[in-house]
Amino acid sequence: MKCCQCQEETTNPKFCSRSCSTKESNKIPKRKKTKQCKECNSLILGNHTYCTKCWDNRIKDMSLSDAIYKKHHKSSAFALVRSRARAIMKDVKSCQTCGYSKHVEIAHIKPISTFSKETMISAINNKNNLLALCRNCHWEFDNEIGVPGRT
Repeated sequence: MKCCQCQEETTNPKFCSRSCSTKESNKIPKRKKTKQCKECNSLILGNHTYCTKCWDNRIKDMSLSDAIYKKHHKSSAFALVRSRARAIMKDVKSCQTCGYSKHVEIAHIKPISTFSKETMISAINNKNNLLALCRNCHWEFDNEIGVPGRT
Protein backbone atom coordinates (compact mmCIF):
# COMPACT_ATOMS: atom_id res chain seq x y z
CA MET A 1 0.00 0.00 0.00
CA LYS A 2 1.05 3.60 -0.53
CA CYS A 3 0.97 6.43 2.01
CA CYS A 4 -1.83 8.92 1.27
CA GLN A 5 0.53 11.84 1.93
CA CYS A 6 3.97 11.01 0.49
CA GLN A 7 3.18 7.98 -1.70
CA GLU A 8 5.85 5.77 -0.04
CA GLU A 9 5.23 2.06 0.41
CA THR A 10 3.79 1.19 3.85
CA THR A 11 2.06 -1.64 5.66
CA ASN A 12 -0.33 0.80 7.27
CA PRO A 13 -3.60 1.20 5.33
CA LYS A 14 -3.29 5.04 5.15
CA PHE A 15 -0.05 6.66 6.31
CA CYS A 16 3.60 5.66 6.65
CA SER A 17 4.24 7.79 9.75
CA ARG A 18 2.69 10.14 12.27
CA SER A 19 4.15 13.14 10.52
CA CYS A 20 2.38 12.22 7.26
CA SER A 21 -0.85 11.71 9.17
CA THR A 22 -0.45 15.12 10.82
CA LYS A 23 0.28 16.86 7.53
CA GLU A 24 -2.93 15.43 6.09
CA SER A 25 -5.12 16.23 9.10
CA ASN A 26 -3.81 19.83 9.30
CA LYS A 27 -5.26 20.54 5.86
CA ILE A 28 -8.70 20.81 7.46
CA PRO A 29 -9.62 24.52 7.51
CA LYS A 30 -9.72 26.32 10.84
CA ARG A 31 -13.03 27.38 12.35
CA LYS A 32 -14.40 30.62 10.99
CA LYS A 33 -15.52 33.60 13.00
CA THR A 34 -19.26 33.68 12.54
CA LYS A 35 -20.71 35.37 15.63
CA GLN A 36 -20.53 38.91 17.00
CA CYS A 37 -19.14 39.95 20.38
CA LYS A 38 -21.89 41.00 22.79
CA GLU A 39 -20.14 44.27 23.65
CA CYS A 40 -18.17 45.53 20.63
CA ASN A 41 -19.82 43.55 17.78
CA SER A 42 -16.50 42.32 16.35
CA LEU A 43 -16.49 38.87 14.74
CA ILE A 44 -15.70 35.94 17.05
CA LEU A 45 -15.89 32.14 17.02
CA GLY A 46 -19.38 30.71 17.27
CA ASN A 47 -18.92 29.11 20.69
CA HIS A 48 -17.74 32.36 22.36
CA THR A 49 -19.80 35.26 23.68
CA TYR A 50 -17.13 37.98 23.92
CA CYS A 51 -13.99 38.81 21.97
CA THR A 52 -10.65 38.46 23.79
CA LYS A 53 -10.37 42.20 24.51
CA CYS A 54 -13.89 42.51 25.95
CA TRP A 55 -13.50 39.26 27.92
CA ASP A 56 -10.26 40.48 29.50
CA ASN A 57 -11.91 43.75 30.53
CA ARG A 58 -14.96 41.92 31.85
CA ILE A 59 -13.15 39.38 34.02
CA LYS A 60 -10.55 41.70 35.56
CA ASP A 61 -12.98 42.34 38.36
CA MET A 62 -16.53 41.23 38.79
CA SER A 63 -19.01 40.99 41.61
CA LEU A 64 -19.44 37.80 43.60
CA SER A 65 -22.88 37.23 42.07
CA ASP A 66 -21.32 37.28 38.56
CA ALA A 67 -18.59 34.85 39.64
CA ILE A 68 -20.82 32.21 41.25
CA TYR A 69 -21.23 29.02 39.21
CA LYS A 70 -24.91 28.13 39.12
CA LYS A 71 -24.85 25.26 36.63
CA HIS A 72 -22.66 23.00 38.75
CA HIS A 73 -22.85 21.48 42.22
CA LYS A 74 -23.11 24.04 45.01
CA SER A 75 -19.69 23.01 46.37
CA SER A 76 -18.06 24.52 43.26
CA ALA A 77 -20.01 27.81 43.46
CA PHE A 78 -16.96 29.83 44.53
CA ALA A 79 -14.40 28.00 42.33
CA LEU A 80 -13.52 31.13 40.32
CA VAL A 81 -12.91 33.15 43.48
CA ARG A 82 -10.67 30.40 44.89
CA SER A 83 -8.69 29.99 41.66
CA ARG A 84 -8.02 33.73 41.52
CA ALA A 85 -6.94 33.65 45.17
CA ARG A 86 -4.41 30.93 44.30
CA ALA A 87 -3.11 33.06 41.42
CA ILE A 88 -2.67 36.06 43.73
CA MET A 89 -0.76 34.00 46.32
CA LYS A 90 1.30 31.92 43.86
CA ASP A 91 4.56 33.45 45.10
CA VAL A 92 4.01 32.18 48.68
CA LYS A 93 5.61 28.75 48.83
CA SER A 94 5.39 27.83 52.53
CA CYS A 95 2.79 27.73 55.28
CA GLN A 96 2.50 31.10 57.02
CA THR A 97 1.87 29.35 60.35
CA CYS A 98 4.34 26.46 60.57
CA GLY A 99 6.66 26.96 57.57
CA TYR A 100 5.86 23.62 55.84
CA SER A 101 6.84 24.01 52.19
CA LYS A 102 5.78 20.85 50.32
CA HIS A 103 2.19 21.97 49.66
CA VAL A 104 0.18 25.03 50.61
CA GLU A 105 -3.50 25.85 50.27
CA ILE A 106 -4.98 29.32 50.20
CA ALA A 107 -7.47 30.16 52.96
CA HIS A 108 -9.73 33.17 53.21
CA ILE A 109 -9.60 34.78 56.67
CA LYS A 110 -13.15 36.07 56.23
CA PRO A 111 -15.03 33.24 54.44
CA ILE A 112 -16.29 33.90 50.90
CA SER A 113 -19.87 33.04 51.89
CA THR A 114 -20.00 35.91 54.42
CA PHE A 115 -19.53 38.59 51.72
CA SER A 116 -22.56 40.18 50.07
CA LYS A 117 -23.26 39.26 46.45
CA GLU A 118 -22.33 42.80 45.31
CA THR A 119 -18.78 42.55 46.73
CA MET A 120 -16.08 42.62 44.07
CA ILE A 121 -13.74 39.62 43.81
CA SER A 122 -10.75 41.94 44.26
CA ALA A 123 -12.05 42.86 47.73
CA ILE A 124 -12.64 39.22 48.69
CA ASN A 125 -9.19 38.20 47.43
CA ASN A 126 -7.35 41.12 48.98
CA LYS A 127 -3.94 39.91 50.25
CA ASN A 128 -5.00 40.98 53.76
CA ASN A 129 -7.82 38.39 53.58
CA LEU A 130 -5.67 35.50 52.32
CA LEU A 131 -3.38 33.04 54.09
CA ALA A 132 -1.14 30.35 52.63
CA LEU A 133 -1.46 27.32 54.93
CA CYS A 134 -0.46 23.66 54.86
CA ARG A 135 -3.34 21.16 54.97
CA ASN A 136 -3.13 20.66 58.73
CA CYS A 137 -3.01 24.37 59.56
CA HIS A 138 -5.83 25.03 57.06
CA TRP A 139 -8.01 22.43 58.78
CA GLU A 140 -7.20 23.91 62.20
CA PHE A 141 -7.95 27.38 60.86
CA ASP A 142 -11.31 26.32 59.37
CA ASN A 143 -12.26 24.54 62.59
CA GLU A 144 -11.10 27.47 64.75
CA ILE A 145 -8.55 25.42 66.69
CA GLY A 146 -5.82 27.66 68.05
CA VAL A 147 -6.99 30.66 65.99
CA PRO A 148 -7.88 33.55 68.30
CA GLY A 149 -9.92 36.43 66.91
CA ARG A 150 -11.13 34.80 63.70
CA THR A 151 -14.16 36.61 62.27
